[in-house]
Amino acid sequence: MLRRNSFLALAALATLAALAAAPASATPIGAAGFGAGKIVESFEGLGLVPDSNIPIVYGVSLLQPGTVSAFSFASGAVLTTPVPNPGLFNAGPFVHNFVLGTDVSNNWGSNGSVSSAANVPMGSAYLGAFAGSGNASFTLSFATPQDRVGAYVTGVNGTSVTMRAYDASGTLLETVNAATVPVGSWGTNFIGIERPDQITSVVFSAPDFGIDGLTFENDLVLVPEPSTLTALAMGLFGMWGLAVLGRDQRTAAPVPVEPS
Repeated sequence: MLRRNSFLALAALATLAALAAAPASATPIGAAGFGAGKIVESFEGLGLVPDSNIPIVYGVSLLQPGTVSAFSFASGAVLTTPVPNPGLFNAGPFVHNFVLGTDVSNNWGSNGSVSSAANVPMGSAYLGAFAGSGNASFTLSFATPQDRVGAYVTGVNGTSVTMRAYDASGTLLETVNAATVPVGSWGTNFIGIERPDQITSVVFSAPDFGIDGLTFENDLVLVPEPSTLTALAMGLFGMWGLAVLGRDQRTAAPVPVEPS
């Protein structure tokens, strides 16, 4: 009969093997799903001297990131598509930075207008895009795979903003979306996705929208791939079996021999 501790060890190994076999999945999360190590990009850390890769394209406050090449924000998030930026009036992304001025307003119908820093959830700027028809979209990428990514979103009334998360191979991990809200509620309208150590890019899309407070986080804890966990579980199971067999051989009673 197996001893109690041997049975518990076997049960633990079986559980480990089952967890290893179960595929990981991406999960929609809210702003509260991020920890102390999160990084927040509020898009206003661009300085007051635009350059060739983020020129002023309208008024004095609308800038066009990625005009020449991929554009890196201060947080490390990188605008990777569309590059080169096709332009403000061709569904290209823009940064509306009210530090530069308040001469341009973005009207989102009954949801209100974004006409000053007071209308932006964080800081003085946001990242946006709009399309004449269909959806505008842009991609933000990360040099290190992230566990969680999200942002505060809104836009023109009667539409939704979608975020899709992808891994390094371009595989879609998860899609989340949120209906747009009045500008005054923008700071409560958060969408996010969690997939440990897997998210290398996110795509935002909608007809006419803005994002702020792009939030991303990597816990710096390496999570073994399922195949690695399975191999580990099988190896531990084999070692446990050999140990039990050796103990049984040492403690087995001698077989009596009948006299001839």
